[in-house]
Amino acid sequence: MTTLNNPDSSRSVETSLAAAAEDHALVSVPAVDRRSGFQLALSPVSVATALVIFAIAGFTVTLAGFVWGLVAGVAVGVLGFALGNLLGNMAYRTGLSGTVTSRFFGFGQRGSAVGSVVFAVMILGFLAVESALLYEGTLLMFEWEDTWATKIGVYGVLTLLWIALAIFGIKLALRAGAAMIVVTLLVTAYMIVQIYVVDGASVSAVFGFDGVVPGGGWTKFETAVSVIGATAGTIALVTADFARYARTDKDVTVLAAAGPLVQNVVMIVLGSLVVIGGMPEVVEYLMARDAGLTPEAAAAAGSGLVMGNTGAFFVIFAGWAGFVTIYAAQAKAQAINAYSGSLALVNLVDSLFGKKPGRAVMVVVGNVIALLMIAAGILDEFNTYLSYLGAMTLAMAGVMIADYYVVRRGSVDGSHRIEKWNWAGVTTLVVAAAVGIWLMEAEIVTLGFLVSLVVAVVGYPLLRSVLPEGTGTGFVAEAEALDEAL
Repeated sequence: MTTLNNPDSSRSVETSLAAAAEDHALVSVPAVDRRSGFQLALSPVSVATALVIFAIAGFTVTLAGFVWGLVAGVAVGVLGFALGNLLGNMAYRTGLSGTVTSRFFGFGQRGSAVGSVVFAVMILGFLAVESALLYEGTLLMFEWEDTWATKIGVYGVLTLLWIALAIFGIKLALRAGAAMIVVTLLVTAYMIVQIYVVDGASVSAVFGFDGVVPGGGWTKFETAVSVIGATAGTIALVTADFARYARTDKDVTVLAAAGPLVQNVVMIVLGSLVVIGGMPEVVEYLMARDAGLTPEAAAAAGSGLVMGNTGAFFVIFAGWAGFVTIYAAQAKAQAINAYSGSLALVNLVDSLFGKKPGRAVMVVVGNVIALLMIAAGILDEFNTYLSYLGAMTLAMAGVMIADYYVVRRGSVDGSHRIEKWNWAGVTTLVVAAAVGIWLMEAEIVTLGFLVSLVVAVVGYPLLRSVLPEGTGTGFVAEAEALDEAL
């Protein structure tokens, strides 16, 4: 009997073209569309060089200092690579997106709707935050007032741009990804030269920066991980979405390493050099713009720019070049965010209602949801959002990994027999995420999202033994399951 997917199997031209029309949203990626790990790595690296990651990196070091921020970045990067490699190999074997793969491993067909909600909240949240950061940078660049007319105009243009890129320009965005990454790094390098060569800032002072959080090494490490740790789950799930295009398991490894390395190590270093080294000049800039600001107020405002208006650093140090760069950098990342979010929404609708909506429609819906998140003030609550998101994404990843590698022992044999609801998986996800969020909300455990991961990995196999396959549910017809998977 045919299993989920054989990357080397042939498919008819007609089937391949039909799948390509919807970017294989609900079907397995055929061999003809498979790519090398280095080609695929451009996608997570594009996401990892976005403004929001720059903000997280800079904020991490501001709080914990350079040394402990970098140590935390390496630790989280290793975790992100491990999770991404495990999930990526699952997606490579099935040829399906992460949310569709969760139908087979972890949640069942209708149960995968829960995973789709988690993924959609994650990716559309980043879509919203990065649009909000661009908006703030645009206000600074043109010295515009924050009015409803400005909001409608700027957010309207941005939304239309993301929709167009995700529907018509995703291939262009991916192809231009390498060039945009290079431009972003070159402009960042220019900023670093401006700060340290022209303005005379001290590199050693940055590397020796101790952070604003008092206490010893563990306190600083814990603080840094509490900020950057949740990104391990996000980059792992993004990796899984693109790993379905991999040719071999080695390509998956390359793909899984690229995002965490750039996101958690390279961006920590670059963010430190720009944010910490450039802060004195940012304070001077703010005082020059507003003569009424005291040095203390300007310093507080400068610190607020790290997470609230990261693009300001590019505008202040690189002018028009920096402004254009943040838009170019965001365009590639936002195209991927809108694209991945649409995949999650497609699976959500299909798994619950048996309808197969066009991905283009879901791109529009996803952008509308992002606008609602912006209106709800997601940028102001970004730290809380990250922590709670980490509990959900790591719980989701933990259930899928435990099902595939522990319960099924790394085999896809028989996985065409899909439960409508895998109650053990759905229950574990909800409980694990709730435990982590409660621990953080009650200030019992700062790193509650890591507890969610442990609860999911350990708890799922135990609960699955009590609620074996078929408990309290039926199965999707075998022919239907195979048609959807292959």
